[in-house]
Amino acid sequence: MALYPQSSFVNNIFNSISAVGLFNNGTELSGSNYSRISITPADHLQITSDEDNYYISNKEQLSFVQASSDWGEFNQIGIFAGTNLWFLIDVSSRTVRANDQVFIDVGTLQITIPKSIS
Repeated sequence: MALYPQSSFVNNIFNSISAVGLFNNGTELSGSNYSRISITPADHLQITSDEDNYYISNKEQLSFVQASSDWGEFNQIGIFAGTNLWFLIDVSSRTVRANDQVFIDVGTLQITIPKSIS
């Protein structure tokens, strides 16, 4: 049996995204002045598609505040809907030290939703 996600389903996911955070193996980072980046889907995200998939991705660079203490190492970016963690995206490991600033480049946050799921 195959499932066929409809564009309204993808739009619901898109419109529910509210924030992103930095994670290390499923645990969110912490430290002085660490906070998630608030997301307004219409301003920060876009939906595209091809023959096989829908894609939700960031259409502009996202910036965390400058770290005022060491936040530690991260290897995932978490995507939230409200306070619920919905997705973890694996990224190259990086350590955030005091005075570092983390930027998420355009297209780095990409959720792929197949148009047909068997």
